[in-house]
Amino acid sequence: MVLAAQALLVTAIPSVALIVGLNFVFDRFQTLSSSLGAAVARTVFLREQLIVIGAVLGVMLLLMLIFSSMIANRIGRPQKNLLDASNAVAEGNFAAEFEEIGPQETVVTMRNLRRIARSFDRLETARRTWLVAIAEELRKPVATLGDQLRAARESDNVIQAESFENIDDNVQRLIEITEDLQAVALADLGRLPVNFAQVDPCALIHNAIWTNKRRAERAKVTLEPGKLPATTVLVKWDGTRIEQLFTALIENSLRYTPPGGRIQLGLEQSRGAWRLIIDDSAPGIDVDLAQRLFEPFYRATVLPGESVTSSGLGLATAQAIVEAHHGRIDAGASPLGGVRVMVILPATTPTA
Repeated sequence: MVLAAQALLVTAIPSVALIVGLNFVFDRFQTLSSSLGAAVARTVFLREQLIVIGAVLGVMLLLMLIFSSMIANRIGRPQKNLLDASNAVAEGNFAAEFEEIGPQETVVTMRNLRRIARSFDRLETARRTWLVAIAEELRKPVATLGDQLRAARESDNVIQAESFENIDDNVQRLIEITEDLQAVALADLGRLPVNFAQVDPCALIHNAIWTNKRRAERAKVTLEPGKLPATTVLVKWDGTRIEQLFTALIENSLRYTPPGGRIQLGLEQSRGAWRLIIDDSAPGIDVDLAQRLFEPFYRATVLPGESVTSSGLGLATAQAIVEAHHGRIDAGASPLGGVRVMVILPATTPTA
């Protein structure tokens, strides 16, 4: 109905204008014929007739452009809204709001898309909540298992020292996996707790080397400090989370570094921030796959068919901790021939 009315206006207005203009020109022709003669009046009449027709055609073209633009906008706007809504859902923004306008088919499609988005939102929230609950439920029994194992070792030396160390390392790895799982799940919910306080990053690096030294020795990999500041450095970070970050990065490097390789932990200043640098030696991994390392549960192998006993949570945990400190993390080629993971954190965490 609206389109028909617009089409009528496009044709009716110029037609009326043409009739009025030609009547005006004809009246002038009669006036000029009586005063200037028929020949002169005919010439003027033809010129003014062409002017009127040209003006009417110009007005008609302008009206057609205006109304065609209005029609195109009317038809295209619902499709644009539908495209924006589908893009929002594809990007994971399930709470996006969009206007339901347009033909009945488009409106129904938008409503179906909204229902799908709400269903995905409920599932995603449930998944994150379940991960937090599962991680919390796993923490206590795993920690209790470690305590009981050490108590049994102290009271009875039936378990050989080497076997005990292997079991203790596996229990500690289980504890780290549950902590990583909880950190990733809480970060997804935007509730990862961080307690900022003044710490010395160099001390944190030495603590991380000491904590993971036995694991590196068993893998026959040298774990050592790289380039560090000569003086004491104080920053405002969550020391416990940063140690968890180092453990995750070291574990990742140990996964890809063969026996005889090296892993270095360094610290450099960078315009009010600090760069934590973790380098490992060759062979490393393909740089094109480096950014995928930060995806939860992603695991890469160095050789075809190689078995990797890793949860794939380590670097996802690292990224969550870095984001909680308002920093960024990148992976690329290392001068040692393997992978360099660089973490850039502000010296003082910005306040909201």
